[in-house]
Amino acid sequence: MADYDDENEQDQGNGPAGSAESGGRRRRRSEGVRIIGAEEAARALKEGQAAGRRPDDAPRFGDVPERPSGPPPAQRFPMPGSADPTVPVLRPQPAAQADPPPMPHWTEPPTGEVPRILAAGDAGEGGDTDDIDAWAGLPNRAPRWRDQDSDWADTDFDDVAMGDDEAPMGVLDANRTEHSDLFSFDEEEAVPLVTEPEPEPTRRGPLTTSIRTREPNPSRSELAPPGVPAGGRDMTKSIGAGAVMAVVALVLFSAGPKPAMFLVTAVVTLAASELYHVFTRAGYRPATLLGLTATVALLVGAYSDGEAAVPLVLFLTTVVSFLWYLLRVVKARPTVNVAVTLLGFCWVGVLGSFAALLLRLPDRHGIAFLLGAVIATAAHDIGGLFFGRQMGTRPLLPDISPNKTVEGLAGGMFCAVFASVLFVGILPGISPWTPGKALSLGLVVAVVAPLGDLCQSMIKRDLGVKDMGSLIPGHGGVLDRFDSLLFVLPATYYLVKLLDLA
Repeated sequence: MADYDDENEQDQGNGPAGSAESGGRRRRRSEGVRIIGAEEAARALKEGQAAGRRPDDAPRFGDVPERPSGPPPAQRFPMPGSADPTVPVLRPQPAAQADPPPMPHWTEPPTGEVPRILAAGDAGEGGDTDDIDAWAGLPNRAPRWRDQDSDWADTDFDDVAMGDDEAPMGVLDANRTEHSDLFSFDEEEAVPLVTEPEPEPTRRGPLTTSIRTREPNPSRSELAPPGVPAGGRDMTKSIGAGAVMAVVALVLFSAGPKPAMFLVTAVVTLAASELYHVFTRAGYRPATLLGLTATVALLVGAYSDGEAAVPLVLFLTTVVSFLWYLLRVVKARPTVNVAVTLLGFCWVGVLGSFAALLLRLPDRHGIAFLLGAVIATAAHDIGGLFFGRQMGTRPLLPDISPNKTVEGLAGGMFCAVFASVLFVGILPGISPWTPGKALSLGLVVAVVAPLGDLCQSMIKRDLGVKDMGSLIPGHGGVLDRFDSLLFVLPATYYLVKLLDLA
């Protein structure tokens, strides 16, 4: 521990052995500790220059005092004024449990035993081979180590039960739609169904009670006012609203292409707004502002620049739709909501823009072309409604539109052709149409108009709504009234191009 200086080493044998002056010990001059002998230590203790060794039971630095014995005091702070702080108040202690509660079995120490592996046919303890025989009947009973994909055979899962007695859930559910119920956990719960017993059967047999379910909301037939057929519409309001729309359309069409273009823009924009509103009610979150802006822009661009505006606006709308959800303008599922946004724009905006393409044709012929398409489509809708009510017995597509019949379809097609030849081909002021070309228009409308009506019924059935809106009394929404016309407008435009009428 110490370094010795050989040059200054001196041996003073006169002093006591162990004193500071003897023993041959040398200390470093740089250290601040000096070792003294017993006499010098005794002299220092006597003079009070050093303290003696502390007893063993004396407390030292870092010692923790023992915990006081006895029950703890029951007084809590702040103490009441009547309490004496010098007198401890003890609280009663609960009696200690005699026996501790039993511990679970998994807390027991391991025994070190391992299961015994028996070959097929070997008897276990006691000669019981039932379990061995049961396992012996299974194929591939020889053990195999599998740690890679290649270790599994195609027949390894042939005997696995798939649980057919339970209804499939999640991705295994074939009836699951794109709008998953995982994203509707915060929606209001559906109203519970009201059950009522069916009338007792007349035939004799074992007494059984069958229960049928009925929605608490009354059906349309229960809500229909007097004079309105069950599942139908109020014909008085329908005819009145149709007459008003016809007068407004004739006035604006007679005023010129620009007033007619104003009417077309208003109708198409309202139809697109209704469609996006229905999408929102169904649980989707489309980019409604983007869709309406693109629809108006396409109508204006088609009227001013012609067909060149259609691909340009369609391209911009598609790109901005993706950016709309990429930049989180609307925080929603991008795949399905981009799809419904573009569906609303293409269905209403793109198809409706062909009305603007017709109106921009020269010599005011565009008004005649558009008016001919409107007259033929209106005749189809009116004829289908009339013949379907009077003679309809065979449903057309009950899964899509239960109220449409084969008789109504045939009557609507006949009325479209008849009105085209009679009114469009002969009516003064519609000079581009000749009876022969008007007949072509009637045939085209007779084929295309039912498709537009059925396609809209398919979307409404999928979304679970009866009408797209309620703006037009007796008709529903704007899109309900002009759904067939959206399909007729492109067909009419290309028919005009094909017949070289412009």
